[in-house]
Amino acid sequence: MALLATAALLVAPPLAALGPADAAELPLKRVVLSSAGLAQFIHAGTVTGGATVELPVRLDQVDDLLKSLTVFDRAGGIGAVSLPGKTPLVELFRDLPFGPEALASPSALLNALVGTEVEIAGPVNATGRVFRVEPEETTLPNGGGTVTRHRLALMTERGLVTAVLEDLTTLRFTDLETRVQIERALAGQSQNRAKDRRTLSIGFLGDGDRPVGLGYVVAAPVWKTSYRLVLPKEGGRARLQGWAVVENLTGGDWKDVELVLISGNPVALKQQLYTAFYTDRIEVPVTTAARVLPRTDDGDAAESRPGPRAKAAGTALARREMMPAPQTGQVQRLMAPAMPAPAAAPPPAEADAIAGAAQAAEAEEAATQLLYRFPAKVTVATGHTVMVPFVDREVTASRTWLYQPEVSARRPLAALRLRNDGDASLPAGIVTAFDGGADGAANFVGDAQLPLLPRGTFKYVTFALDAKTDIRREDQGVRRTTLGKAVDGTLTLTTRSRRTVGYEITPPADEDREIVIEEARADGWSPAEGSRGVEETPTRLRLAVKAPKGQTTKASLVLERTDRQTVVLTDYAPEEILARIRGLENETPAVKETVLRLGALVGEINRARAERSRLDAERKRIGEDQERLRRNLQSVGASSDLGRRYVDTLKSQEDRLAEISRTEQTLDAEMASKRQAAVDAARQLKL
Repeated sequence: MALLATAALLVAPPLAALGPADAAELPLKRVVLSSAGLAQFIHAGTVTGGATVELPVRLDQVDDLLKSLTVFDRAGGIGAVSLPGKTPLVELFRDLPFGPEALASPSALLNALVGTEVEIAGPVNATGRVFRVEPEETTLPNGGGTVTRHRLALMTERGLVTAVLEDLTTLRFTDLETRVQIERALAGQSQNRAKDRRTLSIGFLGDGDRPVGLGYVVAAPVWKTSYRLVLPKEGGRARLQGWAVVENLTGGDWKDVELVLISGNPVALKQQLYTAFYTDRIEVPVTTAARVLPRTDDGDAAESRPGPRAKAAGTALARREMMPAPQTGQVQRLMAPAMPAPAAAPPPAEADAIAGAAQAAEAEEAATQLLYRFPAKVTVATGHTVMVPFVDREVTASRTWLYQPEVSARRPLAALRLRNDGDASLPAGIVTAFDGGADGAANFVGDAQLPLLPRGTFKYVTFALDAKTDIRREDQGVRRTTLGKAVDGTLTLTTRSRRTVGYEITPPADEDREIVIEEARADGWSPAEGSRGVEETPTRLRLAVKAPKGQTTKASLVLERTDRQTVVLTDYAPEEILARIRGLENETPAVKETVLRLGALVGEINRARAERSRLDAERKRIGEDQERLRRNLQSVGASSDLGRRYVDTLKSQEDRLAEISRTEQTLDAEMASKRQAAVDAARQLKL
């Protein structure tokens, strides 16, 4: 675990002014919540050298705590950092002569400790070793039913003595070790009563009182953003007020803590550091001395031989134990960032104006995240939710209408073009929009979503559908022109595609509209050369159109795309060569002549191919008929009249097969010649 503070966020607040902390724990002083679902907690106070600080933590957060715990000490050292195991009761009862089920009842405990010496008092007084406790049914008088009692049997010097366990006034284990074991088990049960919590103990070395702190990062609910936006009546300034929704689900109260909110996307990892893992080791045989058998003096040359080696009893597993934190003599310095001064109070509000935030957060933008520090301390009870303002200012804004055909095919959306001209980015969040009415009151007009708005950039936020404006959209399709360039059989094709989308905009009869048409941007497409008023974003194309009241305005968005492809015509079949060069926009008379030649060659090849297919089919039919004739010939014999007819037919078929083979060779040569002629024509093509 980390023991040094190295980052700006891993620092404790100023401790010089803090009062002494409770001897058992350090109070919570700072909470840093991240939009990535993490929270950093800083505890700080004063401890005495040699003291141990206890930190209760939820069981599901122990892994994160072991990963991120950082201790701050001005002038002392860190001692042991320890906590109970993940399953402390399992480890406790592993070393006891009985299991946790033995604590279910006195009879269960006695049966688990059979043979242990006890001393009993009551109707029966005796000292002896536990033999057994057995249940027995006792009938109550006057039909009162039955009751289960337990009879204890002891082996004493006088013999076997029995007594009803429920009637005894005293039962004492005479063995001190047994009493200690039972006490350990009961204490362990008491300490483990909170199943989902663990207590971390941190020892502080050194002399005297001094301020210390500790921090850790664990999983926490994501803080949410909620904005209020008052639309501008005239001009270009809108009122923006941002609130953060924060939840305390830690199981402990936050009392007068410093609150910091972080908007970012840091890498967040987790690991099971609180789970014991074992690794296999290679087992080697135990080395023992060889047994020696002295040789008898009888002239025998045979040598003594060693006996078999002993085998290992089982496989041992290496267990990783949590080691206490090393002591350090280095003085740990506490870095304390200056707290922002309280924000100035806003001017008096009108009766129906939205109230300003008394103490909005101070924003600080880092390389990868945005921090909001609140000047006033907050108090949040466990399980409660609190809203705190983190921004309250005016932003540059202009009202417009945004047409998104995938949202509404005929209606634009009332929108606001927001520019972040502040000193820090604005995190994404939901926006509730208000408009000032004739009486000065703020009236709800709709909800919107504000994406992450970096400083110096603008975004559109849409909050309502404009039912007064009608837009007709017509996709007029794509027109393509293909130009070719051919040199030595290599053809380069340039295809220019042009897509036109037309719009007819009919605004209200008494209001002008400035419509921003928004279309999805497809890969490779861009505004046509000469297009004006088209704004390009990584994913959208926007066209601004002014539509005067009382008339229909037409507009169009023209997009272009250019694709290039290079092919080696001599690698293709004649019909593919013909398909490549046919229909080019820059076709010359020479190209037309080549197209005619290739068309004729392709026609001749297709005819030869069809004749080749017909001959293949005929050969197949002859082969099937010959198979039938040979079977019949075996049945009737070659010397019979029918057999001689079969033989004559087979001879004529063999002659036809030979003729087919010769014709196929001629066709193959003809097709090869035509293909070569097509390749030569493609190589000679100049374009």
